[in-house]
Amino acid sequence: KNYGPIGIFSKFPELNSIKQKVTEHSDFKTLDDFIIPQNKWDLDMLYADYPELRERIGSDGKEKRLTTSIFSLMEVFHDVQEDNDACIIGVINNKRTRKYVNRKYLAPHVGFEGWKVILPKSNGSGAIGEVLSTPLVGDPLVGYTQTFIGIGILSTESEAQALFKYIKSKFARCMLGILKVTQHNNKGTWRYVPLQNFTNNSDIDWSKSISDIDKQLYSKYGLSDEEIAFIESKVKEMK
Repeated sequence: KNYGPIGIFSKFPELNSIKQKVTEHSDFKTLDDFIIPQNKWDLDMLYADYPELRERIGSDGKEKRLTTSIFSLMEVFHDVQEDNDACIIGVINNKRTRKYVNRKYLAPHVGFEGWKVILPKSNGSGAIGEVLSTPLVGDPLVGYTQTFIGIGILSTESEAQALFKYIKSKFARCMLGILKVTQHNNKGTWRYVPLQNFTNNSDIDWSKSISDIDKQLYSKYGLSDEEIAFIESKVKEMK
């Protein structure tokens, strides 16, 4: 007999019931629609001024993405911001680093002009409730390499700060844990994290502490005492 797809498996029955309540909520939209990958090169502009880099860019000079090791291209990046520069966040020797590059060498990017939250694309081991490694609020004209992802295309800093708190909440990281079962937290793993209204007109008061925001979210989705206890015991706190 064909019983249809098995669906998403979790060894925690509480997680299954929480997922059902969240995804069946009247205003459910997925946060993964707002996950933005790394910036990319405008290769025509880059090679016009630095033709020698064609041999150092991957895929026979066709790799547009700002890859993890891109800061090795020191002819393009510099340490002090100049006119028309964008800030790019990447890593050197596993240490988070900011470099600057002329904006003309970068292709248009959907999240570049707005506010967002930036965090590593890989984090932890995939255990339920683990913390996220040092997310940060990204200003307009701040981009990032393939090591990171961005969340949100937001108009104001206050919205970005609200999203920042949300990402740190136990509720959001519990929902992330449904699909994040390895170190990777790329776009698809955020499918069951519900999008919120991060403006001052939201049904959540983002001026409150993260723990109070969690309580508001528990109430919004009608979680039971058992489901709340599951989240509070399984998900580590982030300050």
